[in-house]
Amino acid sequence: MRDIEGIEKVVARLKPHWAEIETHFHIENQHFIALMERPHDVLGRLLKCHLIVEHYLDRFLKEHYGIEEVEEARLGFLNKAMLLPSKASSAAVVRPGIIKLNALRNRCGHNLTEEILFADLGPISQVLEIARSGARFATPIEAIEAFTPVACTWLIIAPHDLQELFMDAFSEVRVSTS
Repeated sequence: MRDIEGIEKVVARLKPHWAEIETHFHIENQHFIALMERPHDVLGRLLKCHLIVEHYLDRFLKEHYGIEEVEEARLGFLNKAMLLPSKASSAAVVRPGIIKLNALRNRCGHNLTEEILFADLGPISQVLEIARSGARFATPIEAIEAFTPVACTWLIIAPHDLQELFMDAFSEVRVSTS
């Protein structure tokens, strides 16, 4: 017995249409080749930023909420980001940018021809206006890479004595959750 039975019958049925099948294959193959040849540098850099922020997001959730088994909870990135405080915390300031980073990663991860524009950055740009005042970026991915260490830094839980200082300093911060 063969692993594939009846393939000879399939070939016989398709043989009269082979020219049409090959023409279609070549059109589809050109589309595939074009997708494979697209530069992947931006996507790789975006994914790296996303993964690094997620690492710090996991640390924040463990330390801030005492969730020891964050990885085992199998929460998605957006679920984790939505658990960030939306007020009175340095994490609240970067929360909208982290949510935007995830949306951009999803957009690019599900559409191989997607381009990121400065206009797409929204809250990422707003954080950079504060944290990297005066900095100019040649490309949107450079801005995202500049946002990444800011987000990670503001997700770090300080020692207890510094926590009180930060809580007092950020007590008036309010961030839109929409």
